[in-house]
Amino acid sequence: MVMNRRTFIVKRGRMQEATAFLKEEVQRSPNAHRTRIYVPEVAPFDLICAEGDFDSLAEYERYWAEYFVQPETSAFLERWFELTETGGTNEIWELVD
Repeated sequence: MVMNRRTFIVKRGRMQEATAFLKEEVQRSPNAHRTRIYVPEVAPFDLICAEGDFDSLAEYERYWAEYFVQPETSAFLERWFELTETGGTNEIWELVD
């Protein structure tokens, strides 16, 4: 199993809007049941994190390839870039059994 953790820097004062908007997008996803959204309790300010679980790296690659060709994705990204700053992280972690 692999886990993809993506963090984003949210523009000041837009956290509530960004959280709700990301939650809507995750719910649109066929992987929604395997995706979690986190906001910090004790961490750097203005971050939001989305984590998704995948059975394999191949499944991860297939998911994102299919996601980025959906017409709704470009509309999401346009607004998402209005809510976030440049930066953040994109990590892939492999579960050790």
